[in-house]
Amino acid sequence: MGIRGTGRRSFGIGAGIAVVVVLTASSCASTAAPSTAASTELLGCDDLATLDTVAAVLAAEPADVVEAVQPSDAVDRAVLTAAGGLACSWRVGTAQQSIGDGAGDWAYLSIEILPGAADVWAPPYAGDTPSEDTRTIAGVEATTASGETGWRVSAPVGEAWVDLSITAAGLTSTGSRFDDAPAGEVLDNLAEAAESTFTTVEPASKVQLALPALAPREGDATCDGGLDESGIAAALQYGDTPTTYAVIDPRTQPIVDLEDAASARVGAFSCELFAEGFGYTDILVVRGGAAIIDGLAAQPDIAAAVEPITLEGAVGGESALVARRSDGPRSPLSFTLGDTFYTVNSGDGAQTVAEAIIARTR
Repeated sequence: MGIRGTGRRSFGIGAGIAVVVVLTASSCASTAAPSTAASTELLGCDDLATLDTVAAVLAAEPADVVEAVQPSDAVDRAVLTAAGGLACSWRVGTAQQSIGDGAGDWAYLSIEILPGAADVWAPPYAGDTPSEDTRTIAGVEATTASGETGWRVSAPVGEAWVDLSITAAGLTSTGSRFDDAPAGEVLDNLAEAAESTFTTVEPASKVQLALPALAPREGDATCDGGLDESGIAAALQYGDTPTTYAVIDPRTQPIVDLEDAASARVGAFSCELFAEGFGYTDILVVRGGAAIIDGLAAQPDIAAAVEPITLEGAVGGESALVARRSDGPRSPLSFTLGDTFYTVNSGDGAQTVAEAIIARTR
């Protein structure tokens, strides 16, 4: 979900949702051309890109490609699959070691699809504004973007919103594995993967795209009860510090990216507290989404970037994971409370905020 005022969510840990089919790591062992899935079968990652295609996009040999979810993106991907989307990703190089870490030699290719969202599609950003670069791919006018965050191809395809992206270590520092590629080659290769994906998605039936989804939130997005501003501010010991508190609900705001569209569909929202001199505390809330946290053990890249933590007030069946960070005190934390999934970003106060939510909710 695009968080206005604070930028992208910086912590991602949920890669699979137990109440829906886990689609972030579908088998991609075949090197044959993608086959058109039978009209009664759900689309899967094998239908979108072959291993050879992925390897070519990532400038690697097929044997070097592994199915993996980038830790920094995992919460957004979890919300997408909760909303009935399909998320596929692959990696070359050593896995991203911690949330937000730009070191190493890794590169990830991601293909994300949200059925029934073509009518709310928006172009990807290039810097601070939506990209105006377009190219025709498989008969579809797609928008492309290149920059410090990587390479993107995005388009409304049939009735679906389709995004493809490449991210890589070293883009803003030491240089990435793509530095020696001729100008435009990385984006051209991504467009080749987009052609395969678009060709599969455009004629797909509604049955093929009827991916399992979490029941959407009913009622308004409210930051009260355990999420009340006074409780969060007190937990962070803000005292008389001026604060502002806002509900960020994509259902009531313009959709600017795929994460917003998925969040609006499933009903995920955020509570955002700003304190002068202290910055932002952001709390993501997914009602009914507690099972999001269960799929971590199946995602090695993510599991290596987080560690379990025991929260005061938690009861049996509830769990919490905190991000391992090497670049300062900011250690975002995800936890479950009843049937709700939360992720807290709050400098070095994420655990304090989580425990205050638990105490005021019980």
